[in-house]
Amino acid sequence: MKRRSFLKSAGTMSLAAPAILTGISSAPARTATGSPRLDITWLGGATMLIECSDLTLLTDPAFGEGEEAFRMGDPNEMFDLATGPDVVAHKRLTPFRGVDLSRVDQVLLSHLHEDHFDQTAESAIDPDMPFLVPSHDRERLTAKGFTQVQVADWMKPHVITKGDVTLSLTALPAEHSENPEIASLLGPGNGYWLEIRQGDWAKSVYWTGDTFPTPNVLDALKGFGSPDVFIPHLGGVGTSGPLGQISMGANHAADFVDKLRPGKVLPIHHSTYALYLEPVTGLPTALAGKTQGLDLVSEGTCVSYV
Repeated sequence: MKRRSFLKSAGTMSLAAPAILTGISSAPARTATGSPRLDITWLGGATMLIECSDLTLLTDPAFGEGEEAFRMGDPNEMFDLATGPDVVAHKRLTPFRGVDLSRVDQVLLSHLHEDHFDQTAESAIDPDMPFLVPSHDRERLTAKGFTQVQVADWMKPHVITKGDVTLSLTALPAEHSENPEIASLLGPGNGYWLEIRQGDWAKSVYWTGDTFPTPNVLDALKGFGSPDVFIPHLGGVGTSGPLGQISMGANHAADFVDKLRPGKVLPIHHSTYALYLEPVTGLPTALAGKTQGLDLVSEGTCVSYV
């Protein structure tokens, strides 16, 4: 069975557009004389708005709600690895707070599993929205009708500028399992290292994507230093299924923190969906003594880094 198609849905699910695509509870707009800052709004799952001045990134858009938020194979259920899981509807446990897509300059994808780019987002996002994606996912995304899809290969930097803001972005390996055979089956995705500058001010962000702190990933991070903000994907997905665990738990995130020594930790990819098996409540205990910078926030919250 081909990688990435292992969990994907068989086709596009007919879903209504989100009830609210504007009016998100986010940071107020900055004036020209305001001090630079990085605003990160967690919208649930792996979906974030990352903003600096007028530059806005949207990550892994997933907008579906209710009992059938998206359709995908269920890695938490037992199934035959030779044939793959049945495609089922997955439940969202929390409301989607909405997003004003007209503000978005670029969509940044870690990978195209449907809990990271769901059927509702596919219908809501304009076909000419710029996307930056892992190399394997470019063909599938263009087949969906999106016309501005750029590949982010590992260790090759990209630069995005808007006004006086410069974003230097480097894609990094993301390994979906600690088991090399399972990781190969699910396929490599991307994590991203972001360096955001406005004049003399700068912030660095490491967004992990769906990965573990494997030797390959840690080796790729050498030379980047300690990020100002570390954004891990948690949830403990897969622990009850034949794939084994395919997203980090609290102890894995703590291992990353030991290695990276970030200034702040902003966990995402937890609590939003029934798909997530491990509560985020274990993270403060796992990080005890390792960091003073845990930003444990609810969905729709904007965290500002100055």
